Amino acid sequence: MKRFQLKQAAIVVTLIAAGWLAPAMAQERVVSISGLTEPINDVMLSLPTTGTVSKIFFNEGAYVKKGQAILALDSELETLEVERRKLVWENKAELNSAIARVATLGSQLKSSKELYASTGSISLDELEKQQLEYDIAVAEKERLENSEERERVEYRIAVEQLNKRSLLAPFSGVITELMVDPGETREENVPLAHLVDASQGLFVCTVEEPIGRTLKSGLTVDLELQAGASVAKIKGRISYVDPVVDPASGLQKVKVIFPIKNGNIYPGVSGTMLITARGAAAGG
Repeated sequence: MKRFQLKQAAIVVTLIAAGWLAPAMAQERVVSISGLTEPINDVMLSLPTTGTVSKIFFNEGAYVKKGQAILALDSELETLEVERRKLVWENKAELNSAIARVATLGSQLKSSKELYASTGSISLDELEKQQLEYDIAVAEKERLENSEERERVEYRIAVEQLNKRSLLAPFSGVITELMVDPGETREENVPLAHLVDASQGLFVCTVEEPIGRTLKSGLTVDLELQAGASVAKIKGRISYVDPVVDPASGLQKVKVIFPIKNGNIYPGVSGTMLITARGAAAGG
């Protein structure tokens, strides 16, 4: 057995020396791909309406949770409109009266039909009059029900208009910049605050197409990122591989999510992604 294994090893060495296996073995190599990091979420926040800033609830550098109000515009008129619409919608007196009338007329009509059929003590004209009165009452009830639904929708619209006066955090993060002070008036869609979520980072780079086709979302890769005077070696997970090759450069964009613990890495620093590739060079 040992002689057979030794003989096999000798054959492999011979083939390598002869150049038969060298090309295949040389195809696999570790490729270092450079790139930059950025926060997982990074947005400039604005409001779709014009107004004067009445309150600012957080300072720059503050951490806010998703859904918290960062600042608010003057909203006295909008608040009053919400209250008015709510009172109109919740006033059910007219509808309740119509419902009761339909129930009463319906009961009377049923009794009249029974009398007409059994004893004929009520005339056909009187029965038809009661039927018409009942039908009118039903139509009025349906009109009021539709009116109540319209009032409910108008109340919800008023609430949405009021909500547009507050700048809410779309995700949890840190306010890195406020572009407005209390008392200032801002037009619609003008940036008011800069919000960053640096709980995770994104490593962004480009690779050549032969490497890009070997990368898939969910694949774990090694990253070496600048962390002060040292280099942090961490694991990342590919979250996106551009399905389109840039015709000008021949490169594909790749994004890798990586954890940030205790602020050990500041988004914006450079780094590299290390992968095993076959016969291809890295992108820029």
